[in-house]
Amino acid sequence: MAAPDRRTAPGAASSRPWTASVITVLVALEGAALLAVAVGLVVSLFSVHVLPIAGIIFATVVLAAGALWLGAAARGTWRGLRWPRAAVLVSQAFLLIVGLSFLQLTMGFWGIVVAAIAVVTVLCLFAPRTVAWMHRTHHDVAR
Repeated sequence: MAAPDRRTAPGAASSRPWTASVITVLVALEGAALLAVAVGLVVSLFSVHVLPIAGIIFATVVLAAGALWLGAAARGTWRGLRWPRAAVLVSQAFLLIVGLSFLQLTMGFWGIVVAAIAVVTVLCLFAPRTVAWMHRTHHDVAR
């Protein structure tokens, strides 16, 4: 029987790097923020609201789905799976766009914070130890 294909040297990247933990925490916080906005929209249904009711319901569903997606990506990153890399990268691209949009408004401080979170997450995502840890094969014991 052939030995399983290993992309990393034996023993390399066997423990979770700190960068993966940072990604997990930041993406989980982003998911919680989306969920908080979704709850805020639901609350606005019972108070004064500017959007039509159908728009509020649609936005709530979209934001709740995004929060679930980010929660699953955070969990997958914590476990060292491969698929969350794309999900995290796409979400950080959107977050960077939002942060840069905030910079053009009067919310400059929040724009810097949001953009910084996106940049830190992407840098951690492409850190060599994180890449090696998330790209282990399914034959690895840690998978």
